[in-house]
Amino acid sequence: MNKKFLILDCFVDEPACFGVPPFVSPYPRYVFGALLNAGADAKSIRYITIETLRESGYELDDDYDMVFLIGGAVVPGKYLGHKIGTAPEVRKIMAQNRRQKFAAGGLISRLLDGADNCVSVSHDIEKFAHGICAGQAVDTRRTYGELRRWASAGAEVVRQHPGYPNLICEIESYRGCPRLQHCSFCSEGVTHDAEFRDAEDMICEVRALIGAGISRFRIGRQADILQYKTEFREYRSGFPRPEIAPVADLFSALKALRDRGDITTLNIDNANPGTIANFPDESSAILEIIANTITPGDTLALGVESFDPTVIRRNNLKVGEEDLIRVVRIVNEIGGARIDGIPALLPGINLIHGLIGESADTFKMNYESLARIRDMGLLVKRINIRKIMPFPGTPLAACYREPTIAVRNRYEFYRDRIRNEIDHFMLTRVYPVGTVLKGVFIEDRQFEYSLGKQIASYSITAKIPTALQQGSFHDVIVAGHRERSVLALPFPIAINTLPARAIATLPGISKKGASDLVLRRPLRDLSETGDILANVPGAITGAIRFDS
Repeated sequence: MNKKFLILDCFVDEPACFGVPPFVSPYPRYVFGALLNAGADAKSIRYITIETLRESGYELDDDYDMVFLIGGAVVPGKYLGHKIGTAPEVRKIMAQNRRQKFAAGGLISRLLDGADNCVSVSHDIEKFAHGICAGQAVDTRRTYGELRRWASAGAEVVRQHPGYPNLICEIESYRGCPRLQHCSFCSEGVTHDAEFRDAEDMICEVRALIGAGISRFRIGRQADILQYKTEFREYRSGFPRPEIAPVADLFSALKALRDRGDITTLNIDNANPGTIANFPDESSAILEIIANTITPGDTLALGVESFDPTVIRRNNLKVGEEDLIRVVRIVNEIGGARIDGIPALLPGINLIHGLIGESADTFKMNYESLARIRDMGLLVKRINIRKIMPFPGTPLAACYREPTIAVRNRYEFYRDRIRNEIDHFMLTRVYPVGTVLKGVFIEDRQFEYSLGKQIASYSITAKIPTALQQGSFHDVIVAGHRERSVLALPFPIAINTLPARAIATLPGISKKGASDLVLRRPLRDLSETGDILANVPGAITGAIRFDS
């Protein structure tokens, strides 16, 4: 077979799947495996990201029998050092390469308006790719039996990723939403029935990726990890009772790989707060299993969306304020213990702007509910506030109207209050001064700062006021807090070599004190600093190293 194929990864940010670097979504891996299974030669399949294509001005470097384009963001966010491919950008790619045939998969396929050189694949792009290669293209859903053959075979494609091997791979556990009724904006409920993947197949894929040089994973691509392999035997408020045993079996196998050192980072993604609220005993047992398996510092993302009772009712959301507070408390009690200085597992709260029934008062309710959680002493790892992009086919899309200026202004006012008065407070509690973050990957440089994050789910951005090589790893110690980031210094603190501007970031030291300290260098021990560090916290002074 002499056919040539290109997999173009424009990145995905879906409610149940993430693929913005350093994350790699399952889609390109599945397509690669499906093509191999259909008889394609691995050497004839090229994989690139949209960032590589941007460097060439969107011009493809070759003629391909088909370009499989993957992308989609229902609620896009901001990403350190990376930019997701948008629908206008994808249209530009197709217009600039008019002679090239494209097949678009992922949620972006539903946002394209029919370029004449593009097939919008409404079902599974990997199934379509297999058919194209085998000469029988069909736009249908793949089965987990087919995925059993494709997922592991597709692992090797990660070697072509520009960020390899510093990547984290999203592992699909199931798709669809197990609820009887779905949220107004839910793309999972529109596109998929609940369908569960066998744990054995997931572990085989993880092993294949380990063999390809990957050691970081997130068990995701699902609406609610607590509902993995539910048997739908009993419902409360439309939520099925979760099953403990299947989750225990899956995480036992993952723990064995982690204990052996094959997995260095293990995270999870979404949990439905409605499951925890309706089945607290089973949910708590599952959360205990997860908290004892994952890498410390993980986030249990909870789709709250709104605290406004009218919005909750009209959009069929999951929980109200009181139930959500109970859920946050349960997760804090189970995952709040610090391991290596960081809470093992904390809740994250997702809020959405643009839902049915939203009013100017909605955002005040959101703020007041979050403030109540803060004042109770409960911890939230992060708060996501995003503007909805209505997904075609959902109830929201059928009646969506752009918010009025008054509503939008109110939203922006309370969004900023949440950032300044709640986010910042939570940041200081989750990452107090003196917290050591290990293995921070430097992704970008801005002005006099190096910007880095751990390669993990919802990791905090560290702003480091010294020049560090992009692509390098460093342990850092938290010295202060910004709006949604921490100010940090390389750990241990090399007091004799740090520039004055970096020393000035130490809490409790003035710019003059930092300058005086530099003039006294080289310093042999703490006594030679005089009283300059008298107001610096012990967690920081204890991290100072005096050798040059």
